[in-house]
Order: sequence, then C-alpha cells, then structure tokens
Amino acid sequence: MITYAESIQKPDAAIFQGACALPVDSCVAHIESQLLANEYRVHEVYGRDGNSIIDTRYRDSKAIVPRHDEELAFHIYESVYQYFLANFSAHPSDSLVLAQTEFFAYAPGVGLKMHSDDHARGADGSILKLDVQRGITAILYLNSDFDGGEIHFPKQGLELRPSTGTLVIFPSNRNFPHEVRPIVRGQRYSYQRIYGILNGRAASFLTTNEASEAATR
Repeated sequence: MITYAESIQKPDAAIFQGACALPVDSCVAHIESQLLANEYRVHEVYGRDGNSIIDTRYRDSKAIVPRHDEELAFHIYESVYQYFLANFSAHPSDSLVLAQTEFFAYAPGVGLKMHSDDHARGADGSILKLDVQRGITAILYLNSDFDGGEIHFPKQGLELRPSTGTLVIFPSNRNFPHEVRPIVRGQRYSYQRIYGILNGRAASFLTTNEASEAATR
C-alpha cells in the first residue's frame, strides 16, 4: 500500500486548471495602488547566509502583501483541499496550512527562471535551501491585458497562457519545475497561495527525507 510520504512526491499528479467565478477587480486595484505608492519588494530567493541565490535579471517581479479577502481566500483553499484529496493518499489527520500568500506583478521584460517552489538550487544543481512547509502551490491570475508571461512546466509538457480568473494548482516539489516567460507587453498580476501539508499523526510537515525513507521501506 502506498504511503502518504510516497504519494506527495509522486511525479504524475495532475496540474489543475479551473475558473474562479469570484470578481478579482479589487485585487487588481490594490496591486496598482501599492505599485504607485512603491509599497512592494523585489521578489528574490535568499540562501541561509542572507545572500541572493537567484539571478534577479529574470526574477525581479514585485511582491505585494495581499489585501485580505476572506471569500476569495476560502475559495482557493477549498479548491486546493479538493485537489489534495484527489491527487494524494491523504489521511483524516492530515491538513493544509497556509505557508505563503502574496500578490505578484510582472512588468515588461520580467520573467522567472526555472525553479520549484519548495527549494532553490545553486549553479551546480545542488539544493541550497529547502522549505519543507511548502507542499501545494495555487496561483490565481488576475488580468489578461498583457503579452508573454506564459507558465511552462517542461516535465509535464505543458505551457499555459493564463487569463483573468484562471486558477492553477500543482505540487510545490521538484517534480514540478516551472518558469514564467518574460512579459512582452503590459503588466501580469497574480495571487499566489502556497500550502504546507501537515502530517497530523506526527504533527510535523512532511520533508523530502521522510519521502525518501518511506520509499525504501
């Protein structure tokens, strides 16, 4: 019988694509007001020593703290929870815990190099930093008036050109590396929420080491 630790790492989980019926206009207005007020930070990844470990020429999207929208947040959570149940061997004591939530703005010329959401790699391919609290990524796309900015999953042979209200959900781990093509025209806005998967039986987040150990039993 497949274990929980093995299932969360399985490479054949589906990438969910669906439409969100809720309005996102207030999200776009909040992002644009924060950009105008310079209330954002450059989206980078840092190593344990505090130094940037990603070439920011292709990772300088603007990260903005989201305005709280309970209805929208609940809709995304419910979608992720159903995805979790459909794709992984969940136990009743396993739960989802919000690990990260932000808006992102991509300007012309900005993209995102190949990466996985739960870790960063050095030039030699070694893992420099692993975030075990990241298990499933959900991205809600907030606008359509831009060119470029497709999200590409090479292992799955999938490239998406998201439009307003598209919700994409996928595992955050190394089996789902992806990149964002550089923006050609306009601004690309998105709402990203990443959930950790808490193994209630052990009251701890599942780690890559746990998955490897389970696979050898």
